[in-house]
Amino acid sequence: MSASSSDIRLFSWLGRQLTSIRLTVFLLLILAVVAVVGTVAFPGIYYQSWFLAPLGLLALNLLACLVEGLPQAVKKVARPFTGEMALALPERGRFTWPGDAEAATLAQEALRRELGRPRREIIDEKEVFFYRRGRLRPLGPYIVHLALVLILAGGVVGKFWGIEGRVLLQPELPVSSINLEGPQKTLPLAFQVRLDRFQVLYYEEGGGTPKEFRSDLTFFQDGEEKARAVCRVNEPVTFGGYTFYQSSYGAMPQGAIPVQVSRGNKRQVLELFLRRWVRLPESEFQFMAVRVEANLQGHGPAVQLAYRSGSAHPQVFWLLQKQPELAEPHGAFRLALGPLNLQYYSVLQVKQDPGVWWVYLGFILILPGLYLAFFRPSQRWAVVLKKGKGGRWEGRLLGASPRGRETFAAHTERLLARLQGGAS
Repeated sequence: MSASSSDIRLFSWLGRQLTSIRLTVFLLLILAVVAVVGTVAFPGIYYQSWFLAPLGLLALNLLACLVEGLPQAVKKVARPFTGEMALALPERGRFTWPGDAEAATLAQEALRRELGRPRREIIDEKEVFFYRRGRLRPLGPYIVHLALVLILAGGVVGKFWGIEGRVLLQPELPVSSINLEGPQKTLPLAFQVRLDRFQVLYYEEGGGTPKEFRSDLTFFQDGEEKARAVCRVNEPVTFGGYTFYQSSYGAMPQGAIPVQVSRGNKRQVLELFLRRWVRLPESEFQFMAVRVEANLQGHGPAVQLAYRSGSAHPQVFWLLQKQPELAEPHGAFRLALGPLNLQYYSVLQVKQDPGVWWVYLGFILILPGLYLAFFRPSQRWAVVLKKGKGGRWEGRLLGASPRGRETFAAHTERLLARLQGGAS
């Protein structure tokens, strides 16, 4: 018996801790600090245990509150508001009407105009007209809890069971796989995607800043064309259960990159290829093309070069086709970039997130939950009529509201004014 009582006390203590608002606030503070650190310095922290652990505890906290409180909230909602319950409400004011007044009609009309259509019961020779607003309010906080749990669950499902990768598309070259995070990781697709055309539009006075870039895509399955779509920034395309986002783009040289190297009166043309060192004839100097841009900050075509002398550490600089004088890697050289045959390529981010519908459902639920919790307080009113001395009608206005007292007071004041002047 002692062990059993001890276990009951332990479970009761755990239940109180899991449903504690202090635990919720504490976990939210921890997550806020970790989020700031992750945003500013360490993005990888979001995948570490010291972020996932408090996130899991928060989900457990929300579930515990949901399991404990939701059944009670459902009982409150299901419990009918009766005339006997209405008679127990606190009194808010009194009024009298002449004995020949149509009291029932006046009371119903006053309540209907201010609040809504009331119910009516006769209890101990008293006519009771009563009305309840915010019946579903007790469900509001638990709908919010459920919504947050769904959002967290959707994030976890998307993280551990979702797919995220990238695909590089060159014009007219269909691709049937995506590159996942990590070295040499690819995922085959059940379809092919082809880049038909890529376009970049620049701001006229923006230093070469792209205004828009778009990829015209065609999807194939089993050798047949299935769909065509245009993918822009913030306008993703969905096909075959995957969503394609326009991520970035670049230019790829078709063939060699001609760079003219002048030393005194001697001129030599080097044919460079990306990421390959080429030695300058009759010297110890080597050059390599690192990157190519079709329009570098509005200055036109450019190539990023690296050069070194022997085994020395390489130096990196940009060589502009229209302004070659800006590149002087070595006092003995003068460089010029020859004509380039460039072709744009498009980089798309590819996602498949099975938890996204959980997240959508959570966001859909959170709105009515917040409305019920904060903007639909539980309020109850009653008008009680009884024949008094001299045959006059004696009336009382009753009402109660645990929240939203300012709104309740305004309704009560206007309702009492209607009742007091109802038969005049």
